[in-house]
Amino acid sequence: MAEVKDTAETTQEKTILSLDNLGIFASVLCLIHCLAMPFIVAAIPFIGMKWQWLQSEATENILIALIVGFAVFAIIPGYYAHKKPVALAGLVSGLSLVGAVALLRGQFPANLELPLISVGNLLLVGTHLLNRKLTHGSFLAHKNCSSDLDQHGAGACAHGQQNAAEPNPPNIDQH
Repeated sequence: MAEVKDTAETTQEKTILSLDNLGIFASVLCLIHCLAMPFIVAAIPFIGMKWQWLQSEATENILIALIVGFAVFAIIPGYYAHKKPVALAGLVSGLSLVGAVALLRGQFPANLELPLISVGNLLLVGTHLLNRKLTHGSFLAHKNCSSDLDQHGAGACAHGQQNAAEPNPPNIDQH
């Protein structure tokens, strides 16, 4: 019976991890879309490609739907697993900013839309990373990784993987 519970918990953690990864991807994609759009719009006549769909409201709505869906379906189950309200605060703050810009599109001064949606997306990326840390014990989502520093100044993973903090193993000669 304990194995079934462990399997269910592992499956839930993997699902949360996957949704966090997709949420981070969607928020970063939205940031890139928002920041690059002025350059793309200016370059469209010179490129000669049909990239007008990138500036359509439908594209923005799809990105926002993905951001909201991944955030809600990753962070809320993550909260039930770790019980840390800071994750919910990040979720509500980030979605409030993204949602306000989306729902009130065109009603904000033009110089406020980009900063508001950027801050909202950055809050969501940070919240997804925090959710990974709280759910899995590591930003890298290695369940058995230690954040303690070993003698070489890097955290070591119990399952033999080297932590990203250490670029090369200490016993390799570099010539």
